[in-house]
Amino acid sequence: MWPPFSSMPLLFLVMVKPLTDAFYEVEEVKYVYILLLVGSALFAKFGLVIQGVKANPRNKGLFSYLWLIMFYFLFHYGLALFNGGSFSEMFKIVSPFVFFVLVAYAGDRWMIYALAGAAVLTVVVNAALMPFDFAWVNWGTVRTFKGYYYFKTDLAYALSFSVLIFAFFEKNRITPALALLMLIAAVEVVLANSRLNYLSFLCVVIFIAAKEGISFRSVVRYSLIFGLLGVIAALLYDPEKLLGFDFDDIAAFTQGRNVTWEHLMIELEHYRLVDWLFGKGVYADLILSSQLARLGAVAHNAHNEILHMVYTEGILGFLFYIVLWVKTFRMSIGTGLPPWARGSGAVALTLFLLQGLTAVVSSFATKTWPLVMVLIALRGVSTCQEPDDPSAPSHA
Repeated sequence: MWPPFSSMPLLFLVMVKPLTDAFYEVEEVKYVYILLLVGSALFAKFGLVIQGVKANPRNKGLFSYLWLIMFYFLFHYGLALFNGGSFSEMFKIVSPFVFFVLVAYAGDRWMIYALAGAAVLTVVVNAALMPFDFAWVNWGTVRTFKGYYYFKTDLAYALSFSVLIFAFFEKNRITPALALLMLIAAVEVVLANSRLNYLSFLCVVIFIAAKEGISFRSVVRYSLIFGLLGVIAALLYDPEKLLGFDFDDIAAFTQGRNVTWEHLMIELEHYRLVDWLFGKGVYADLILSSQLARLGAVAHNAHNEILHMVYTEGILGFLFYIVLWVKTFRMSIGTGLPPWARGSGAVALTLFLLQGLTAVVSSFATKTWPLVMVLIALRGVSTCQEPDDPSAPSHA
């Protein structure tokens, strides 16, 4: 059984969403993609109406949600008038919420297949790039794998989410396909040398194992096996040392992030009331980083989500951003989730928060689309469907 023709363009665009991350240097790709997504969402919704599929009653909340997005965009527009900014930056910040609205508005039960396909593409396509030099970058003396991403952390982060999404597709059962995908992703994460994402990937593995009913001892055993295989693969591809965990040299351990954090904290001590409320502009932390670079420090933006939000758009902008995510979660996680699906949203949020400890996530779609995709999958499970709908697949 194939999905309705009207849904196919939307399903295809969702499936290839991770591949658009490869075009981070081409600004037009983001705008063309969102325009295509708008058109495909309207086409898919029209097809659902023609088929007589009842509208999801929870879609009524999407209109108030859309107003929140518009107000948040206007908030950033106002900040840009006084402190500088760009349409591109504002668009990137609101893009995950726009993506959620469009897909949630017109998505059906076939959406989980598109999400699973996106997860597989992320893992497999990046793995296929291992033999090519452009997929690698030198971080000091360490050669690290970045795939088609600009940063190695983006790759490892996307891989962790991809395994979580595909596990959701398999109803959190460890099938041969999921086990193979986990193994390939584990090797890539180790090769990426993104140390924080070792923890992120481990969180996903433990969650899947717990859902499968595997004991804690077995989880540790299999984690060590996967980790050992990943390290062996890393040493085979790269004879140089891996990034270490040198706690004696905090600057080396944080790769210079501590310098930026210290200067940001000093700057915040001199904030006026208006600065605390509205921040100093969307590029304020980048400007500070460039000043530090002239002093010999290597840094780029705040490298911490909370510091970035408060420093650039103030407490009001930060609270607005939190409200949008809370609203997104509430529209995604209903009361009728089956037992196997429960906890996936919490794990996804954990990965998102962990990433925000050492990186700015709100300004980069590569950091936000994975979380949105998990929420869309959760919404699909809890969406009301006609029980006798012959076009609806039995999976998810």
